[in-house]
Amino acid sequence: MAHAEDHVWRLPSTVNGKDAKPNQAPATRPISHSAKARLGRIATRAPEAIVKLTGRSRGGPAHLKAHLDYITSNGRLQAETQDGEKISDMTRLLALHDDWLLLANAAESRGRSTPNATQSVAIILSMPPGTPPDQVEAAARTWARETFVGKHDWIMARHDDTRHPHVHVTVRAVGRDGRRLAPGPADLQLWLERFARELRRLGVEAEATPRQARVVVRKTPHAAVHRSEQRGKETRVRQAERRDVEREALAPKPQQPRDWSQDIQARQESIRRAYLGHADTLAQGDSADRQLARDIHRFVADMPVPLTRRQAMAVELRRVLEQRHDKEAPSPAQPSLSNSEDLHRARPDREHGTPNIPGQSRPGGRR
Repeated sequence: MAHAEDHVWRLPSTVNGKDAKPNQAPATRPISHSAKARLGRIATRAPEAIVKLTGRSRGGPAHLKAHLDYITSNGRLQAETQDGEKISDMTRLLALHDDWLLLANAAESRGRSTPNATQSVAIILSMPPGTPPDQVEAAARTWARETFVGKHDWIMARHDDTRHPHVHVTVRAVGRDGRRLAPGPADLQLWLERFARELRRLGVEAEATPRQARVVVRKTPHAAVHRSEQRGKETRVRQAERRDVEREALAPKPQQPRDWSQDIQARQESIRRAYLGHADTLAQGDSADRQLARDIHRFVADMPVPLTRRQAMAVELRRVLEQRHDKEAPSPAQPSLSNSEDLHRARPDREHGTPNIPGQSRPGGRR
């Protein structure tokens, strides 16, 4: 389990007995061996582990069955339960399905649930391409045992259908004590750190830093939005976002940052100062500490400007508009970027989050 001192991106809660402010550097104090190790992994950009909630099955038996069919590829992939049982046929999978529903229905009959209550919680544990799949599977198995031992039943199945090795872990929502699984953000961070620690124990370099500790402010798109984008469809969420971006890009001058945007900027500045405070402390140490201090300085210098997806789109569109304004008026065969169709096409690339500007090539030479 990670200790508070390992959360090296955080400012201390107090400075000289007073609440720390974002523009105050951390107080100088010794840095533990585990904190140095984590700083080293962060500064060298160790591969980031992923533990993500992907959904819940609710209502009648069809939803849960469809999910179990999916993670086992209709019984073609071997699954494993918390007891180590290997499931490789549909008959046993259907029996497990009925057993899970029986407990969920029993909880409902005691007045502790609703007809639309959660039956199972779906989780994915994954690593970047190139990570050995066997180690990912082994780490996921140990993670599930440690996380849900004596509390919840679970079933896991490894998938090798993408470049990212990943394991699906589906947990029966109703625990053995009758309580339902309802993880919050703190639970997810704890789970993430546990998974990364187990990977390191198996010899796989892995880290579990939150997004903000890596100056990543853009959240992963909702699964439904992501699936729609993969099919080339634009959801209402993206349509509304595009309209807002068009208004901001075409405005006479950039809009003032909103309160939430200012909060993001202040938080990211405090994180930078926390890293640099650790680097100042390490610079007074031995040769290894001084090297780590240099690595941290490079890491902070390479941090990107923390822009949201919408902000990045508006900045890029405004830049292109300014470039075209400096040139001659466009000919009829070359419509202006202000044309709504061109602006519709100027959306962030789905994979890289970079704007797709008409007339410019994407990475890899694609248009």
